[in-house]
Amino acid sequence: MDNTMERSRVGIMDIGSNSIRLVIYETSKAGGYRVLKECRESARLSAIVTPEGEMPLEAVSVIVPVLRQFVEVSRVYEVSEIRAVATAAIRNAVNGEEVISYLNERTGLSIELLPGEMEGHYGFIGVVNRIDIQDGYIIDIGGGSTEITLFQDRKRVSTVSFPFGAVNMNVRFGNHVNGKWDDKSVSELESMVLQAAREHPWISSHPGLPLVGLGGTIRAVGKMHQRKRKYSMEQIHQYTLQPEDTDYYYQQLPSLTNEQRKRIAGLSKTRSDIIVPGTIILHTMFRHMQCDHYIISGTGLRDGLFFEWDRGKEHAVLDNVLEYEIHAALFQEPLPRQRHLRQVDELSVRLYEALGEGQSDAWNRKLLRTAALMHQVGMNVGYHEYEEHTRYLLTTRAVAGLDHRETVLVAFIAIFGSKGKIKKRRISVEYADILHPKDEERIRRLGALLQLAAAMDTSETQPVDRMTAVRKGRDFELTIHCRTEASMELNDIKVAVKDLEKEWDVRVRLVVHTVSTN
Repeated sequence: MDNTMERSRVGIMDIGSNSIRLVIYETSKAGGYRVLKECRESARLSAIVTPEGEMPLEAVSVIVPVLRQFVEVSRVYEVSEIRAVATAAIRNAVNGEEVISYLNERTGLSIELLPGEMEGHYGFIGVVNRIDIQDGYIIDIGGGSTEITLFQDRKRVSTVSFPFGAVNMNVRFGNHVNGKWDDKSVSELESMVLQAAREHPWISSHPGLPLVGLGGTIRAVGKMHQRKRKYSMEQIHQYTLQPEDTDYYYQQLPSLTNEQRKRIAGLSKTRSDIIVPGTIILHTMFRHMQCDHYIISGTGLRDGLFFEWDRGKEHAVLDNVLEYEIHAALFQEPLPRQRHLRQVDELSVRLYEALGEGQSDAWNRKLLRTAALMHQVGMNVGYHEYEEHTRYLLTTRAVAGLDHRETVLVAFIAIFGSKGKIKKRRISVEYADILHPKDEERIRRLGALLQLAAAMDTSETQPVDRMTAVRKGRDFELTIHCRTEASMELNDIKVAVKDLEKEWDVRVRLVVHTVSTN
């Protein structure tokens, strides 16, 4: 049976204060999901609210064609359901219910007006299902609101939604010549944010936790910082910022004109004005909360809505982020390869334990297992040169449950045996801004071990039905029992053994028992 069959598709539509987005997800009963399509259109609904708090319907009407086209996209992709939610801009308008009725009538949608606490709740699910983190704060700075959430033990403890965001605060405080902000405007916005935060003591009651940021503001700050330091990975999810990193942009951005900000590498031109209030809110909250560092999340509200749709309310939060990711990747493979990958995983762990004389390190085992089960993921792009596809996929797309250092390590452990190419690369130089001094040695040792485990199942028919391995000092005795002649395996094993001897400084005594067909 093909495990990729029986797929379902859902469209998640988020009518936000700054933009309107549609994401189409596809999931299968076998597990995991993928994004098939994303659409985004600028809206800035917070900017059309009148001083009396009303959102005029004639102004709202401009987004009707956008929503209708999103419905058409969903139809073409044959989604089984569209879940559409509206957040702060419409929620905070005095005529919010009228706006929702107006949009539903003209688009055929059933738009849900999402309460602020639920917006924070879905953002929490989207964060903890893609980042392996136990405790922390979450900040979601949107166009018309800011949600703060405290979570402990991967459970949401408290959430509050404030009616200020990057768009409506730009309207209120940022109407200056050329887009520059003066000290008075910065100070007034800071004071307003602090006053609101102090009304909720729990916001500052857990100093030292990380602050996980989602939304356009913190992603923009992260991208600017990556470009500034010439970061070696093209990935924003789980990128870490230190307090001084955002201090820099908090100090520099307000005094620049919009035109000057548009020239900053990594900053979208459409965000050159609202980045200032967003950064002020971010910086002020971080300092008030006394957080330790920032972690950027590439996922949030829409992902949380998807996980609830896919798994139900009771099981929306994953128990193990990385295991879910590995399971999803595994079930994208044909059944023969799934059996092969599980065999390589089992053999590599047994080799690691034998080489370490029984002293296993949990972190190395995590890296090795992930690399073993994902080392052929590049075959989904193409069989030939699949190792390079594997490296590219692992280092350019977020692997849930792995930070950036772990991602690089897994990618290069996975492709160590690729026709000798990796053995000539100076990975520690390429990724000097991410890796630690001993990481190249870690890659080569675990990579050589994985190469040998994979060699024992080159044919992907699992000819090895028993293996024993014992290390005594530099001597490593490896005995393999095969149920067939295993000619494909024997050739590759001899090559892999040489690399194992070199990287682990051992002398291998290889004994192979095969079943002859003569």
